Formats: sequence, C-alpha cells, structure tokens
Amino acid sequence: MDTNCYTKYFELLSSMPMKLQDLYDSVHDFFPQYSDLDCDTLLEILIGHNAPFCRSRAYLENNSLQYMIDTTMNHISWQDCKMCFVDIESSSPNIENGQIIEIGAVMTQNGEIINTFNSFVYSPYIPEEITHLTGIESSMLQDAPQLHEVLRQFLDFLGDSVFVAHNVAFDYNFVSASLQSLGMPPLLNQRLCTLDLSRRVILSKRHGLAYLNALLGINIAISHRALYDAITSFELYKICSLAFPYAVQTLQNLIDFSKGKILYPYDSNQSI
Repeated sequence: MDTNCYTKYFELLSSMPMKLQDLYDSVHDFFPQYSDLDCDTLLEILIGHNAPFCRSRAYLENNSLQYMIDTTMNHISWQDCKMCFVDIESSSPNIENGQIIEIGAVMTQNGEIINTFNSFVYSPYIPEEITHLTGIESSMLQDAPQLHEVLRQFLDFLGDSVFVAHNVAFDYNFVSASLQSLGMPPLLNQRLCTLDLSRRVILSKRHGLAYLNALLGINIAISHRALYDAITSFELYKICSLAFPYAVQTLQNLIDFSKGKILYPYDSNQSI
C-alpha cells in the first residue's frame, strides 16, 4: 500500500459503518491481489491482519441476509483501548536509501505502560550524520537481529492495538513499506498522531518532540533513540489528553479530533 492507498484506507475507516459489499468494492483499490476472494473471506483476512473491522447488524435485502460493517473504533472508549507508542530510527529518512536500525515501543492502556519493546536491527553501515544524530554506531548493530526477525517480533507486540507516534505517517509508512519489501502484508492497524494532537491543544511556536519535551517539563533525558522517544510521545499524549473536549468519547472521536474534524463546543449566544 502506497501513501495514496493509505489515505483512502483511513478515509474508509472514518466512513464506517457501511455495507459489506461496499467495503468489498472499496478495498479492491488497494488490495487488487484479493479481487478473486468473496466478501466474507476478504473480511476475515483483513481482520486477521489487524484491520479494525467488525461485523455489525444484519438486514434483509432482496430476501437475502446482508451485513453492515463497522469499525471497533466507533465503540471502544479512547481511555480503554490499547495504544502502542512507536518510534523508529533509520539509516536514512527515505526507505529507498536506508532501513530501520532501531525500533522502540511502549504498550499502554488506561494511561499506564503495560509492556515495552526495544531492539536494534542489523545494518552493515550507518551514515556519519545518523550516528551524530542518534549516537548509534555500526559496531552497535553487528550482533543485532536481522530486519525480518525484528519486524515479526514487533508485529506480535503490536497486535491489534492503535499505532501511535509523533508524525505517525513517517514511522507507520516506513514500517509498513519495510514489511512489504520482505514479502509480508502491510500494516492495517489504526493510527494516531501525537504531532497532530499537540497542534490541536498545545500553544507553542514549535511542535517537534524534543522541543515539547523541554517546553512541557517532560524532561526525558535522551532523544533520537527509539524507546526514549516512544516514551516521550506517550508522556506528551497524556498531557494532551487533559484538554480533550467532552465530545471526544470514543477512539474514533479522538482520531477525528486530532485531524480537526471535532471542534471545541462554544456558547451559541456568544458573539464571535
């Protein structure tokens, strides 16, 4: 799935519920390899790859039993869902020229960290500017596991949780493209961006993670290392959550709010 396909995919999630047949017709745009499968089989495959779909109510149409498809994000509260805060370090910002060299993640629920994941990834070479930024040297990766092994372990850790990151499109797309380059299915988990959230609720001239770490007194001492940045993103999220409006009740509400689709309530009698 390229970036344009992901845009369509997440637009599809935000338009739920819909008829199963409409879902089937839509996903062929980004899953042409599944075009020969029937609706039910396709749905099971997508759910098996952690797409947040669930079969909703049944109805009769032309004397045939049909189904509406919904997303679990419309029904789970944002407080209760599992969120996986992720950060990667790479040997290049472009996947065509580099690869992941470190993945760090924290699994959270109800505002608490319940598990952590952290691993270097083998790479024969790291550019000098990446070493200068991250402190990761080639010698530190020589005994690290191969990319395919780390990604499989990370997928097991991620499960069906929400993928959260600061500038989430970069980390999500890089991981997904890396999976596909190894012949594995792309990511289909829902995602949430703490950069978007911070821009919605924090008054600041800049919203880079390191800047907000200092501005907000989070004070994680290490930056540009995967696990530490994942923890910083989680701490930033907790601060942002203090300003969520009442309209944010479900996970889908939260995602919509982060994208500016839910506005703060205002007094209709007050002049603007």
